Amino acid sequence: MKKLVALIAFLSSVVFVGACSSEDVQNATDQARSSAEQLVDNASTAAGDVKDNGYIQALESQNATFGSREDQIAAAQMACDELSNGTSLNDTVTKIADETGLDDSKSRTLINIGVPLYCTSNSAKLAGN
Repeated sequence: MKKLVALIAFLSSVVFVGACSSEDVQNATDQARSSAEQLVDNASTAAGDVKDNGYIQALESQNATFGSREDQIAAAQMACDELSNGTSLNDTVTKIADETGLDDSKSRTLINIGVPLYCTSNSAKLAGN
C-alpha cells in the first residue's frame, strides 16, 4: 500500500512538472532574479545615502563645506583617486584646495573626513596628518 501511494505521488509530481513549460520555469526564475537584484540595489543605495549624509554632516560641523552636496562628495572621491594613484598627501591637499576653493586647512579636513569613508584602503596615508 505504501509503495502504491508513493508511486501515485511520484507520478503526480511528474505530471505536474510536465505541465509546467520551460518558459514558465524561466519566467519564474527571471522574476526571482530581478527581485533579488532590486533588493541588493536598494540596500546599496541606502548604505550609500547613510555614508554620504554622515560625510556632509561632518563637513558642516567642521565648517568645511563648499558648492553643492555632489561637489563635496566628488571632492572626497577625487582625494581618494589622487591618493590611490600615488599622489602625496600634501599634493592632494593642494589639489583639493585648488578644485574646491577651500584653504589648505579645510582641504585637509575634507580629506581626513572623506578618505576613511570613501577609500578605507588609503586611511594609513593620513597617519600624522
